Amino acid sequence: MKLRLEFNDKIDVVSRTEALKKLLAVFESALRLLSPFMPFITEEIWHALYTQSVPAKSIAMTRFPIAEAARFDADAVSEMEMLQELIVAIRSLRKDLGVPEKEAVPVRLRGDSRVVKLADRDFEILERLARVSKIDVVSEHLTGANARNAVHFDVAVVYERTIDIAAERERLTRDIAKYEKGLAAAERQSGNEAFLKKAPPQVVEGLKKQEAETRLLLEKAREALRNLPQE
Repeated sequence: MKLRLEFNDKIDVVSRTEALKKLLAVFESALRLLSPFMPFITEEIWHALYTQSVPAKSIAMTRFPIAEAARFDADAVSEMEMLQELIVAIRSLRKDLGVPEKEAVPVRLRGDSRVVKLADRDFEILERLARVSKIDVVSEHLTGANARNAVHFDVAVVYERTIDIAAERERLTRDIAKYEKGLAAAERQSGNEAFLKKAPPQVVEGLKKQEAETRLLLEKAREALRNLPQE
């Protein structure tokens, strides 16, 4: 078995070496993660990877990878979750609007500077996974059957198609009921002094954040419902 890594000629030797070391470290860690579930194939690859000096006689005798807290990047995790949420929203809109699977469409995006920067930086990912042709950043709220509202952004797919107003009204009505129920539950907990005194600070902070986000989603859903055209 041979591992092949191609580099741009402009990258210096040091960068190539460091990149190769990181790639091998990730690959080797992945093998150890898979070992309990795929013992035979990982054992075979393990010995093919270390043809000269083997760290252990068997991969089963090595230590299972353990995450290092110091390497946890909360900002990177948050950005990935936001990107995933944006992709899911666009794909859901495409499905609801009946956009052909292979057809790339433009989208309109409203969000804070972090969302806009993320969409610009990772446009190739959006282009590939959500079939986006271009992104137009706007300042106004996006509502209607071709739009989706999230806590950190509003996104709309630009695609001309007759919308089932009744179905969209039904969907928004269900969303509003769900958000109202969630908000009522959050308000009950946040108003419970006994609970707030006993709960850890991070739990209370999480509850407040959830309440604020649910309230924002409820407002957006109500606005979208008001802006629907009459049938």
